[in-house]
Amino acid sequence: MSFVEATRVLSHELLSVKKGYRIVETYPVVEPFASINIVEDEVTGKLFYEVYEISLTNEEKEIYKQIYEHMMWEIKPIATLSGDAIEEIRGTARRIMSLFQIRFPRTPSLSWSKINYYIERDFLGYGILDPVFRDRYIEDISCNGPGKPIYVWHRKYESLPTNVVFKTEEELDEYVLKLAHMAGKHISVAHPVLDAILPGGHRVAATYSKEVSTSGSSFTIRKFSESPITIADMINFGTISSELAAYFWLAMDYKMTTLVLGVTGAGKTSTLNALATLLRPTYKVVTIEDTPELRLPLENWVQLVSRPSYLGGAGEISLYQLVRVSLRYRPDVIIVGEVRGDEAYVLFQSIATGHSGITTLHAESIDAAVKRLTSPPMNIPPSYIPLVNIALLIRRVTLVDERGRLRPARRITNVWEVKDFGEYEEVARWDPAKNRFNVRLDSSLVLSKITDLTGKTREELLEELVRRKMLLEWLVATRRTTYKDVATWIQKYYLDPVRTLREGPLYGSTPK
Repeated sequence: MSFVEATRVLSHELLSVKKGYRIVETYPVVEPFASINIVEDEVTGKLFYEVYEISLTNEEKEIYKQIYEHMMWEIKPIATLSGDAIEEIRGTARRIMSLFQIRFPRTPSLSWSKINYYIERDFLGYGILDPVFRDRYIEDISCNGPGKPIYVWHRKYESLPTNVVFKTEEELDEYVLKLAHMAGKHISVAHPVLDAILPGGHRVAATYSKEVSTSGSSFTIRKFSESPITIADMINFGTISSELAAYFWLAMDYKMTTLVLGVTGAGKTSTLNALATLLRPTYKVVTIEDTPELRLPLENWVQLVSRPSYLGGAGEISLYQLVRVSLRYRPDVIIVGEVRGDEAYVLFQSIATGHSGITTLHAESIDAAVKRLTSPPMNIPPSYIPLVNIALLIRRVTLVDERGRLRPARRITNVWEVKDFGEYEEVARWDPAKNRFNVRLDSSLVLSKITDLTGKTREELLEELVRRKMLLEWLVATRRTTYKDVATWIQKYYLDPVRTLREGPLYGSTPK
């Protein structure tokens, strides 16, 4: 079966959210055709994720059906959704739609735009879940079986049920087949388990029919975001304060080695990516990961990814090997997605020879992190621990909203500067009672190191922190929080700080 043969319009539609629900937040994903509503049951306080798509009239549905059938007839079978195949499908769609516009001259232009949206959604996108894939705030999408709501993991609201449901086993089986063919893989009764990479870098794990899952086909998708969470998003969400964000910006500017600590699902990788976006654009950066998740606005960036072994155990490329190879690139900064084994020792050796490093580690405190680092299999000598300048802990916490209801959130709860093995200065702490960050930089070791590097006084550095804080707050206030916006303004500030402040927070525009 080809990709096109696996692509068909599913018979179900989005479920409508019942009355009595309050819209908490709404935002577009494909203007003006698709948007997302976060809604709340006013009785229970439970949140739901509602996908809204502009509907087709009966006439538009009939035209769409005819165009769809013509396309299925004309498009040649393709094995994978490559760039050439996408252009071929789009070209065929444009040509067929032009013919139908002649046949239906009274159909308004808006109708053709709506029809084109659904054609692209079903042929080139992810069908009924396409708006979810386009939502930059979604990290994971999961389906537990037919008749059950799709669940998403939202960066702001965490786990949410949606109004998307595959009502029958047939619909869900067809969708799993579609995912497999989009990934260029095969799934069937004989081979009912799938682990693959979708177009765009999304990772999918799926089961087919009832061969290994008693409730029927299922899947979970870890999304790769083209627009990852930024430092401005983190300020907006309350994950970090603007003052603390400015401190990290200065630390990244001067290549301070940083550890991002936290448990599974705390947001370590997202935080790592947000911090790395603050690096000076002239730096040579090498990233090393098991799965390519990082996205940096840097030209001088090399992205290395480990490789599992082939059948027979040969051909494996480990993180340890990649960290060793990265030293040949003469990087200013080496970023490792997560250290777990002997690659940590090589990373610390590279830091000892003058490189900067940023990485994540599964730990719940600075003491637990150091204990892991100095124990097998990492075996970092205690004398290497002071090579780390900063360690931060990000955690999932529970807050009480204005209506007295519990809401999940993420917070950078602690920031330490490393003085020596066993000696750590806490420069920032989140106060859960007041939901406020207490930052103390009067005796900051990092500022002292920057003073030694630059000759600037501590007062001058504190003034620089205020300027960077001002720019970050302006980005949040004017809703310039996307990856592209933040990267643009950070790079502009590095090139000309005075001019950037004049264009932005001093005399800049009001909110978009």
